[in-house]
Amino acid sequence: MRHKIGTRQRSAVLLRSRIDWRRWRRRLIAGTTVFTLAALAAVAVFTYLAYQRAASQLVIERDQQVTYLSAARLKDELIKFSDVLVALARMPEIYRGELRDQRAELRKASPRLAVFDSGVVLLDNFGKVRAAEPERSEILGADWSGRDFFRGLLATPSVFFSDATQDGPGATRVVVISVPVLGENGEFVGALAGMFRLGEPRVSSFYASIVRLRLGQGGNTYVLDGNGQILYDSGYSKVGMLMDVGSVYGSALQRTGAIAGQGGAGRTRDAEGHDVVAAYASVPGTRWTLVSEDDWGAVTSTTRRYARILLILLALGMVLPPLGIGLWVREKNAQMFERERTGQETRVANLIQQRLLPRQVPVLPGWSLAVHYQPAPIARGNFHDFLLLPDGRLMLALADVTDTGLPAAHVIATTRATLRGAAHRMLPPREALEYSNGLLCPEMDPEGRVACLYGVLDPASGRLQFANAGFNVPLLSHNGDGDSLQPPGMPLGVNLEARYDQVEVLVRPGEFVLFYSDGLTNTRNAQGETFARVHLSSILAGQDDEAQVVIETLLARVKEFTGSGAEQNSEMTLVVLERAAVNASAARSG
Repeated sequence: MRHKIGTRQRSAVLLRSRIDWRRWRRRLIAGTTVFTLAALAAVAVFTYLAYQRAASQLVIERDQQVTYLSAARLKDELIKFSDVLVALARMPEIYRGELRDQRAELRKASPRLAVFDSGVVLLDNFGKVRAAEPERSEILGADWSGRDFFRGLLATPSVFFSDATQDGPGATRVVVISVPVLGENGEFVGALAGMFRLGEPRVSSFYASIVRLRLGQGGNTYVLDGNGQILYDSGYSKVGMLMDVGSVYGSALQRTGAIAGQGGAGRTRDAEGHDVVAAYASVPGTRWTLVSEDDWGAVTSTTRRYARILLILLALGMVLPPLGIGLWVREKNAQMFERERTGQETRVANLIQQRLLPRQVPVLPGWSLAVHYQPAPIARGNFHDFLLLPDGRLMLALADVTDTGLPAAHVIATTRATLRGAAHRMLPPREALEYSNGLLCPEMDPEGRVACLYGVLDPASGRLQFANAGFNVPLLSHNGDGDSLQPPGMPLGVNLEARYDQVEVLVRPGEFVLFYSDGLTNTRNAQGETFARVHLSSILAGQDDEAQVVIETLLARVKEFTGSGAEQNSEMTLVVLERAAVNASAARSG
């Protein structure tokens, strides 16, 4: 009996031990599962917040870059108004100083000066008013030497854009664009000042030129002068008011470290309490500032769509095995963010670069001009430009920027604006590159540089003047090897003291000049060999076809060299300038 009782007791103890182990194991599994799910949920929340923070920063940086480029485009648009004054200032009747002749010339030019809705005023070299169109007898002889648009020309004899002033008819508020009047020996003999009335958007060419740029994506856009006074407001309700960018956007921009520089961007709230991304940038060559406010919801709509996809992926990660799915989600999240960032930057950069390239090739009698531009998968820094000058000559420029993506687009826009500014001033190629280099050096990153070739062609004589800042040496068809053309100098944006040599060549009838970027000579075949200059020279030897045929021949030989399956990893720009043979030109004219 005692033996049976002991056996029963031992069995009961063993049964209770097994039950306790099973309970402990269930509790351990439940605790581990809860801990794993809690850790995964914490990782999911952290990943989602990190994605939102990184995506928001990307949107702000993109808005800042777009505002920089918009400010450069605005300066390019304003230069068109100064061209009218520059052309008038070069008239002998203006710079020789005879008052009667000056007033007569102003009246004669009144149709062209109509873009200045508050008139044009002529000052002598002491700043006294000599004449005005339309006539303003109340200001004749007045001393305006203290005006910023006159003092600015004394410091730098170039185009000057003033702050808001009350010098318009009837003491109305105006902004002034002034240019120097130079004598026959280049001495300063006076100034021409064109005035735009503020607050009159329906009749103002000044406001129309800003509206044409379609600045901003949605929201408000402002242009401020150096004193913070609003010159342009996209809502036309705040012109003339004062706006302190630092006080309005200070907290948002200080977080980005941009308030002390030349521009910046940040997320903040506007005067009505709306959530916006605010960006501002200095307009090159002026004391003005461009400010844009874009609705935060509108500029982050794409980001929010990807955020919903991310939430779905994170939810799947909590259902599937935690470790494997967590690593998978992390990898997919990183790839998705990188694709979005790269794709968005590439799209914006490509769009900006395409808008900066010439839409059509200039037509020159007796000449054939052909261009081939082949983009690369990643937005890079090739660009070319043409501009017909008032005296009938042709400005042409080619450049290659070391950066890629949005930084390259920013440098391209700035370089194009400086080169066009030099062209409008009728500077020779050597001085044009030095002028552009002086404006680019303060804006460039330490590793940034721009290889550039700037030339001016006289179609009548066939004389081509050019200067080279680190770009490929062009090839002249009559010798094929380019040895007679000057080797390149230092690229732009490297040294503020850089100086450049100027070369002049004569393109005879039946000859052509080839300009090309590194994308041509650096092309490689399957064996790793490059399409070097020696291949190029041998192909061009004996070519006497029209410009477009020359380009087609080159492209066919490049395709033959690389093979049909080769991929292009860099941009390629080809420009052929061909002078028609005498008999061919006569046949076409007949």
